[in-house]
Amino acid sequence: MKAEKAEVASSGVEKLIERLREEAINAGQAKAEDIVLNAQKRAAWIVEEAEQEAQLLLEKARAEAEALKSSGVDALRLAGRDALLKLRDTLLGSFSQEVMRVVGKQMAKSEFIEQLILALAGRVREKTGLDQNSKIIFQLPEDIVGVEDLRRNPEELKQGALSHLTAAIASDLLRDGVSFEVSDQIKSGIVIKLEENNMVIDFTDEAVTTLFLEHLQPRFRALLQGIVK
Repeated sequence: MKAEKAEVASSGVEKLIERLREEAINAGQAKAEDIVLNAQKRAAWIVEEAEQEAQLLLEKARAEAEALKSSGVDALRLAGRDALLKLRDTLLGSFSQEVMRVVGKQMAKSEFIEQLILALAGRVREKTGLDQNSKIIFQLPEDIVGVEDLRRNPEELKQGALSHLTAAIASDLLRDGVSFEVSDQIKSGIVIKLEENNMVIDFTDEAVTTLFLEHLQPRFRALLQGIVK
């Protein structure tokens, strides 16, 4: 009888142990599955965050590259514009210097000065009011009249009989009161002084060049800009 009771008790304990073991195993499996599930969710979140971060970095890099490209294009456009402006200014400067050189060279010729004096003393004299001025002075550059010759013969200048020019000027075109002077301020061309009117008519190379450039520079600039072909 005692033996049967002992056997029954032992069987109950084993069942209890077996039940507890199964419960522990099930709990462990559930815990493991939960850990795995959480790990998978965490991994998926990390991947999603990484993808979003990568996308943001990519978009930022693209925006910076686009901005850099745009600024580069603007810089090139600006540099090109500056280069064209500099080239245009250089060409305009060279053009002005060339006009000044040609005008100065032409007006430094004694033949040209003679023709200019004849024109002013004759055909243009009335229009410019030369006849109403009793004293008219033609100022000439030193080179055109030969300063060294004048130093050797100063009476020539005082008498207004510059042999280099007056020989070529018709005497009937000039009249009393017309005289000549030399000026170291004139490189080429002439200056006419109407003393009674306190008027000065500037026909120097600088004045003529300025007039030419006022007319020529706008057209030359238009040619450079392609407005006029």
